[in-house]
Amino acid sequence: MMLMRNSKLRACLVIGILAVPVAAAASHGKVGLWEVTTQTSMPNMASMMTPEQAARMQAMGVHMPNNRTLTTQHCMTAAEVAADGPPPMRSNKYCTMSNMKYGAHSFTADATCTGEMEGQGQVSVSFPSDEQYSGTFAFTGSAHGHQMNVTNSFEGRWISADCGSVK
Repeated sequence: MMLMRNSKLRACLVIGILAVPVAAAASHGKVGLWEVTTQTSMPNMASMMTPEQAARMQAMGVHMPNNRTLTTQHCMTAAEVAADGPPPMRSNKYCTMSNMKYGAHSFTADATCTGEMEGQGQVSVSFPSDEQYSGTFAFTGSAHGHQMNVTNSFEGRWISADCGSVK
């Protein structure tokens, strides 16, 4: 039972990072080190677990990703910047993007996921410059028969041309 609950948590966390390296969409962005901050809200995540399971996870240091902020670093390659489209959704091979629309400083798309997670999402990104982007991602669907509603807001900023040890 705990394995199934961990799979649900893993599936929910994947939704939270689907749109992280989007600065490369439509040749926006710069090669180098980027810092990406994502705010995730999944208000119904706690309802997917019994109180005992939630308490055990908290005791192990695992916190439910409701209203959580995650900051990561990503080394954007020349190939990612040059690509004419969003980066592949490498976090989830069962999600695809469609209805992609590019503006001079914006990108929107729909996401459809099948498999462990099933549902629909929308992403919207603005690129005020090649050193900054921000956007939102919303997903409604289910994981292992449990309803999920996930919203993310994210922001990326270019740090330097040198990625150091970050890949």
